[in-house]
Amino acid sequence: MKKINDFFVRIFHIVKDWIAANGIEGIVGLLVGLLLWSLGQKIFAGFAFGIFFTRNWDLLKGWVLSKLN
Repeated sequence: MKKINDFFVRIFHIVKDWIAANGIEGIVGLLVGLLLWSLGQKIFAGFAFGIFFTRNWDLLKGWVLSKLN
C-alpha cells in the first residue's frame, strides 16, 4: 500500500510542477483548444493548440539544454 501511495504522490508532484511551469497561457490554450475542437471550430482550436504547444516547446527546449550543459 505504501508503494501505491508513493507512486500517486510522485505523479501528483510531477503534474503540479508541469502546471506551474506551463503557466496560465499553456493551460488555458489546451482547455480552449479542446473546447473549440469539440464544438467544430477547428481553425480557432488550431490557434489555441499552437499556444499550448509553443509553451511546452519552450519547457522542453529548456530541459534539454539544461541536460546538455
